[in-house]
Amino acid sequence: MKKFQTQIILSVPAAIFLMVGAFFMANVPMPEWSSYASAAAIVLFAAPSFWVVRRWLGWRDGTVFIAVLGIYAILIESSAIATGFPYGHFDYTDHLGYRILGYAPWTVAFAWTPLILGSYAVAANVSESRLGRVVLCTIILVLFDMVLDPGAVYLDFWEYQGGGWYYDVPISNFGGWLFSGFAGSIIIEIMISKFRPLLPTPIQLSVSAIFIVFFWTAFSFFAGMEEPALLGILLVFGMLMLYRRFHYSFEEMVVLVDDENRPKRTELKHIAHNGYTKLHRAFSVFLFDRSGRLLLQQRALSKQTWPGVWSNSCCGHLMLHESVAAAARRRLKYELGISGVDLRTILPDFRYTAEKDGIVENEICPVLVGVFDGSLRPNPDEVESVEWVDWNEFLERATAPETDISPWAVEEALLLEKSREFQDLLSSKGVSLDRGDKDRTARA
Repeated sequence: MKKFQTQIILSVPAAIFLMVGAFFMANVPMPEWSSYASAAAIVLFAAPSFWVVRRWLGWRDGTVFIAVLGIYAILIESSAIATGFPYGHFDYTDHLGYRILGYAPWTVAFAWTPLILGSYAVAANVSESRLGRVVLCTIILVLFDMVLDPGAVYLDFWEYQGGGWYYDVPISNFGGWLFSGFAGSIIIEIMISKFRPLLPTPIQLSVSAIFIVFFWTAFSFFAGMEEPALLGILLVFGMLMLYRRFHYSFEEMVVLVDDENRPKRTELKHIAHNGYTKLHRAFSVFLFDRSGRLLLQQRALSKQTWPGVWSNSCCGHLMLHESVAAAARRRLKYELGISGVDLRTILPDFRYTAEKDGIVENEICPVLVGVFDGSLRPNPDEVESVEWVDWNEFLERATAPETDISPWAVEEALLLEKSREFQDLLSSKGVSLDRGDKDRTARA
């Protein structure tokens, strides 16, 4: 709920900007350079949903997924221009950019794809049936078009021969959207069955569609087109409610793996951690300052696992399709307000299990080391307190019989102490550790 409210608040400036833009487009003649502005706006509208596809499917499969849908969109639009099938005879003007081979503008790939992604996201979260998803996706896509097509015709983005009954849009156009949407939905189902994503279909795929429909709703209102405006209001409200209901954070999805660290499935963090926690991906960071002190953090008292326990600088879980280094940088910024740290993985294969208060940790947890001398901005939702501790003092504290240090940090510290690569890394950064009692690790 809190995250949803935060996202709504952050979206307010964008919504105001879109409303202002819609007002001027409805009341000011299009300038000669409008094709460049329109093309840029279409790409910007598509960017959020494309970013979500990357998080959902990864770079390779996500790129293929978007490319197939974009090519399909251009082909189906070009067919309609050349033959009249399936939308009826119409033609684009020059407002949407260069037309490929004189038919559909290149921007069609960026305009249509986020709409079907949004339609499919809603359908996939509402229906568990494949046929149900295809049918519902198609219907939602047609409803989207009933909001944006009148505005696009009003602005002379495209025009239909002979006009039509619905703000100069003929009924054949909506029949064409039923056909192309149905076929596009089947294409999506085929690709998903091939890619077999380990994450649920994210409702976040609808973000671009929400903004697009919101813009054309505002435009219809300022242009005096009541029906598209009313339909758009209902669609935006409905999508926001579904977004609130089905939204999940990619950061909260733990990646469960086999013994070879191959992903098997994903699960919400608070569900994955229990008395029988399955093996999953994580990481651990040790940060030192130039004087050789280690940054420790006390975990927030509100955390599900090991609340209030002191541990190394930063720990966390990897998102699906995320590297260890990227995950570490992301969590350092989120937990401690730190960025720009050069991290090196010293213990790439570290693995451990630990238990506290009936909750088990069972992780493949590479250990990264870095040097940092800047200021900290701890996140109170994650960090209760921080302190810089001399390395030898930390080792003494970690190996004490009644240590207050997390069990994984203890194991990691002892392995680092024995690592030549660890010592060479700190030396290369100008960090000198007082070796003190060299027999400590042997006794431990």
